[in-house]
Amino acid sequence: MFVQKRDYGAFLQTVRVNVGKEVGLENDEDAYIVLRELPTLEMMELRDAYSKGQKELLVFFRDVLPKIIVEHNFYETEEKKMTNDALSSLVFERMDLSGKVIGEYSSASFFTRGRKTEGQ
Repeated sequence: MFVQKRDYGAFLQTVRVNVGKEVGLENDEDAYIVLRELPTLEMMELRDAYSKGQKELLVFFRDVLPKIIVEHNFYETEEKKMTNDALSSLVFERMDLSGKVIGEYSSASFFTRGRKTEGQ
């Protein structure tokens, strides 16, 4: 039996992207963002954006990133955690940071699983 409250975390895959060095910290593991796999329709939109070029791909990720962040350790102040929207804006302020997040996310296993299923 599938129980959403108990089994949902195992149902969807996630990928942790360590970005400490990209945000000026000494170790990459000191700052991270955990992203979940895209829902089916967004996965199809991603494939369309990918086929259109880099600008469309960046626009797609700028729009979808806040929705797929499940965990992070970024804070506005010592006590106040950044919202997903604020973190997404931060990610897209620097090309190397957005490139690392998108690159590591795109190479996650759920993308290759989808391709194998479709026979690509």
